[in-house]
This record gives sequence, structure tokens and C-alpha cells, in this order.
Amino acid sequence: MSTLELFEFPGFKGDYEFLDDKNPDLSTVGFDQKAQSLKVIGDPWVVFTDHNYKGDFRIFTEGECPSIPAWSAKIRSAKIVRGGLYNPEITLYEGVNYEGKKLPLKKAATSLKSYGFDDMTSSQKDVKGAWILYSEDYYKGDHMVAVTGDDIPDYHSLQWGDKVSSLKPFPPVHLDEVSE
Repeated sequence: MSTLELFEFPGFKGDYEFLDDKNPDLSTVGFDQKAQSLKVIGDPWVVFTDHNYKGDFRIFTEGECPSIPAWSAKIRSAKIVRGGLYNPEITLYEGVNYEGKKLPLKKAATSLKSYGFDDMTSSQKDVKGAWILYSEDYYKGDHMVAVTGDDIPDYHSLQWGDKVSSLKPFPPVHLDEVSE
């Protein structure tokens, strides 16, 4: 089983919380903006500075981080990336509920204009790995993170309808590349 273990103080000390599934609001488990060290067992996790998987984000892969200076007391939500970061895939759809023109991708797209799909995505499914979707070309503007299993039938409900202009998968990383 994959888990994200959050600890109140550096060095895995103090109060702790073990997560084994997505958590859009760490205040529900009493750990909102509290973690100062963490351990990842199994699949990678994406952590966010805001509730509901918004704000700045960072990926942590299997291993231990006895301190997380840039992220200390900032984590407010977390998502597991089931199956890891290898072989990423995502399918974007022009219409809500996976209707209309579809665009399956397995690699980054600096601009969806070349696919004839710029600013017209209304739903997504078949996500594998973890993807960062951007509102502007070349990975700029607002962003949203999608991970394995994040089927979204209507982007409009998230204020993302017809907004995606570029996207890229998180590359496979090693803990020493992401820890402080």
C-alpha cells in the first residue's frame, strides 16, 4: 500500500498523519499547514499549498524527507499518483461528458494550437501518471494538476472549460531531485 506520512516537526517528530488516498483538505484530518517532514511509501504524491489541489505544488517520490524547508507548514492538500509517473497518458475532449472531438496524448504539448485543440477542452479521462495543464501556451498562466484516475466530465464546473492551451506530464523523478 502507498502512503504519505506527514510529521509535525523536522526529523519525523511530533504529531503525525498517514494518508493512503487523495485528501483535498488536510484540515479534515487536523494536519492543515502543519507538516515539516514527510515520508513516501510506494507511489509518488503531489502536495499543494491550497485546499482542493490548488496553489503551488510539488511532487515527492518514495523515500524520506527529514525536513522540507520550502514546504514547511504549507501543505494543505495531497494527491497520490497511483501507478507512478512512467508511461503518462491523458485524453482531452472537446465536449462535456467526453463528447465530441478527442485528443489522446502521451507527451508534452507546448501549444494545443498545432492539434487544433487550443482553448476548447471541456472534459478529460484515461489519465495515467501526473499532468500539469496550463491556460496559456508554453506552460504559462493558470495551472491545474491531473493524476491517474482524475476523470473530469465537465471542466466548466472547475472554471477550466475551454481554457487549456498547453500541458506536460511530470517526468519520473528521484527523491534526491525533489527534496530540499
